[in-house]
Amino acid sequence: MRKFIVGLVGGLVALVGFAGSSSASATIDLIWATSGTATTSILASDTGIVLEVWITSGAGGIQGAGISVDYSTLCVGCITSFTNNPSAGADPMPLVLGSTNDTGSRLENINAASFAPYVGTGLTAVGQSYLLGTITFGNVGGAGGSFTLTSDVNGPTDDILDMGSLVISGTSTFNVGSINVAAVPEPGTLSLLGMGLGGLYVVGRRSSRKR
Repeated sequence: MRKFIVGLVGGLVALVGFAGSSSASATIDLIWATSGTATTSILASDTGIVLEVWITSGAGGIQGAGISVDYSTLCVGCITSFTNNPSAGADPMPLVLGSTNDTGSRLENINAASFAPYVGTGLTAVGQSYLLGTITFGNVGGAGGSFTLTSDVNGPTDDILDMGSLVISGTSTFNVGSINVAAVPEPGTLSLLGMGLGGLYVVGRRSSRKR
């Protein structure tokens, strides 16, 4: 059978797609809410940085998807909150299936689904996009630098299904999100910087008096 199977096992609802092949495709994008693009810049002490997980349909449409985001290069255990399927009103993929799991370095099964024509319509048009979920990061800490977050379907309940219920993960594109973190100087460093600037000011005053 080529369709979603929703199994109730020990009270956990899980999304399972039977393996298949298709010429259909999808694109996953990681977009920072602060910039509206895949790249943003912050301070190491910034909180409430929101990453959006978007799916865009290629040919064949999208019936549902479960996506993982690996944030291990940026921080460990620094997610403060996340949401699945935050759209309101007329929703093409209104179902959230299973639990989203934060492993401390990966957020797995960010998902939404439809059972067209019964519940939702799915993404039926090429280029139609949908916000699967959002991830909010707390203090990212560290000494600053450039970091890359990746998306994939390597979680135990991840997959992307077209409108024919075929798994199309292998024909889909998983884009990355990049973040440039500026280091926050330590208090001691700030003190030394202040003393240095003060010294330069005094030397400058003395030089001007001698003239």
